[in-house]
Amino acid sequence: MFRVVQSGVGLAVVGAAIADPEWIQYKAKYKKHYASDTDEKNRYHLYKASEARIEHLNELNKAAGTAFGINWMSDRYEGEKHKKGHVKPKGFVATAEVETFPAPRSPPSINWRYTEAVTPIKNQGQCGSCWAFSATEAIESQMILGTGGKLAIALSPQQIASCAPSTGTYGCDGCNGGFTEGAYEYVKSAPGLANSFFIPYAQSLTESAATVACPTAKVNQINGEYEQLQGGFAQLTGYKYAVPACTEGACTNQDLKGFAAALEKSPLSICVNAGAWNDYTGGVMTSAACGSMGAASQDHCVMATGFNTTAPVPYWIVRNSWASTFGEKGYIYLEMAKNTCGLADDATIPQVKLDLTEEEAAEAEVLRETMYQRATQGPDWTSKVVV
Repeated sequence: MFRVVQSGVGLAVVGAAIADPEWIQYKAKYKKHYASDTDEKNRYHLYKASEARIEHLNELNKAAGTAFGINWMSDRYEGEKHKKGHVKPKGFVATAEVETFPAPRSPPSINWRYTEAVTPIKNQGQCGSCWAFSATEAIESQMILGTGGKLAIALSPQQIASCAPSTGTYGCDGCNGGFTEGAYEYVKSAPGLANSFFIPYAQSLTESAATVACPTAKVNQINGEYEQLQGGFAQLTGYKYAVPACTEGACTNQDLKGFAAALEKSPLSICVNAGAWNDYTGGVMTSAACGSMGAASQDHCVMATGFNTTAPVPYWIVRNSWASTFGEKGYIYLEMAKNTCGLADDATIPQVKLDLTEEEAAEAEVLRETMYQRATQGPDWTSKVVV
């Protein structure tokens, strides 16, 4: 079917419907609408390029099966796809201590998603604030685990994205990118990290926009006069690396046993190469398909929440911040045999200030153990321990 318009020299053909049945089904499935015939033609070319790229990625991924497919992003320009945002200063030197994890229990699998230690999937939208989300989620998990689940609240990535300073050794730039170490340094210097109701996420989920200004007055009230009204918040004393960080080079020899041992204790903030992630639809992504695991390839920060060694292709469980419609209901599974996507290059654990009494700390330890049992044995595990 042709659309025509009147021109000075008669009728001119300006567009034609694209008859490809798969394209028609794609538009219907994802409720796609385009500004013009020209726009649709350009989007169709992007869609066909996605088909070719996905075929190539699945060939690279053949050791683990199909993990890539056509999705809502397949007709989008690169700048319109899910945002990332990891930007680390050139020459950054990792100075924080490395945590030690003696006597790991080495369970065959652990999935902290079975517990309250992992809060619901978030959505950073069209803002390069992944670094703020990753840090926020790690702080949430440490606060929840440290109190045995008694203080389980969602915190504010917006506060970090908007308020972390843009200058200095740990400078970050809001929606233009940052890094988790910079996020932690900001929270250490702030009155605290507010809950997500007091300082909600305000960046657009559909359009790129400037970073929302820091709500300074609210930040000052986190532990001020209205502390009782604004609700729970978190304070940090520092952070540690789960395994030695890799800040340059290929990063092919990261300590994966240490990384697994760290995951026995809690979820981890991690930064990765997510160059192929927009095409991911589910299953295990291999290192071959993901590509470089080197420090210079890191472009996105997320959260490692567990692993599964009993699967046909063992995998790490990674939580993303691209909404629950991404991949495995908001998660991605990465081949466990290698430092896939560089997930062990920059794995951090924030240290949350809890101020528990001796009795509260003992109770929290018992409750934390029950959470570990659920994480390793499944959500239906029940404990006879009463505290």
